[in-house]
Amino acid sequence: MNPQMSIRNKEGIFKDFQLTNKSAKQKMPLDSFWNLPEEIGTGSFQKTIIRTGFELYITDYNLRESLTMNRASNAPVIGLNFALSGSIRSKIQYSSDDWIMDSGQSSLYYLPASNTSGEASAKEPILAVSILMEPWFFNTLLERKTDRIPDYFGDIASGSPNRNYQYTNVITPLMHAVVHQIINCPYHGLTRQLYLEGKAYELIAYKLEQSLSDEKKYQKTFVLRPDDVERAGHARELVRRNIENPPGLLELARTVGLSHPKLNFCFREMYGTTIFSYIREMRLNRAKSLLDEGKMNVTEVAYSVGYSGLSNFAKSFKGYFGTLPGKYLREISQRRN
Repeated sequence: MNPQMSIRNKEGIFKDFQLTNKSAKQKMPLDSFWNLPEEIGTGSFQKTIIRTGFELYITDYNLRESLTMNRASNAPVIGLNFALSGSIRSKIQYSSDDWIMDSGQSSLYYLPASNTSGEASAKEPILAVSILMEPWFFNTLLERKTDRIPDYFGDIASGSPNRNYQYTNVITPLMHAVVHQIINCPYHGLTRQLYLEGKAYELIAYKLEQSLSDEKKYQKTFVLRPDDVERAGHARELVRRNIENPPGLLELARTVGLSHPKLNFCFREMYGTTIFSYIREMRLNRAKSLLDEGKMNVTEVAYSVGYSGLSNFAKSFKGYFGTLPGKYLREISQRRN
């Protein structure tokens, strides 16, 4: 992840802040720290690269005037944000709605490769902890446990190009405690990195559990009716026909005439899995069949079943079948010979 950042006030100055700020300094190989220029305010941004594709941010500053922060990224990102103080209103490419993060709120979100602008108010200090992950890293964490994420989030976290997702709720006491432990981490070097990694995983677990709990409460109001069975069956058939590029969950729900939470509920009741998991399993089983035929290499198979990157395909294949696709293909070839 290497987004391009800039900050501007009413006069439009301080562009390319991340690149031109002379006070930026490297505290350790995986830890970067930027002070705000005095003209803007006081405070800092801190980034820790915990692992490849997995980053932690601590934002702690006071503004002299309201500012706009722009972020341009050519890669999708999955994020969590925990706002202890302040308010930021974000405008996101491909989305007609503003995203607002107020003090005491936490969010789980997905952004495709896009441009984002956030308006930070000078009314109160900004203090927040954020976690950013590349989708392949998040999917590696999940392994095959896709029942532990919200259905709609699972649908887009696999890398859909132009769909946003945001789930926002309060910061629970458990989350609050971990956020403060991250901000006040007393360790340095490798010990600090390991400590922050563990705390980041705690926050991810708490946020996913919160979102799942809310989803289950909502789904308790649903009842499976005969026409719902027919609609869910139609949805499965639409997915099966176009497994390489299946419709997104919202589009699928609109097509069959159900709300997307109701479609998720019906699909789980009828087939014992989420639509996201069903698509993933169909893709991987199709990929295995293509490798068995021996007419394509691994890259060709990955793209033919709908994966946008070889790395994500390899990790998913290994998680499902217990071996890397390249190794599996070599074994198949050796058996033929």
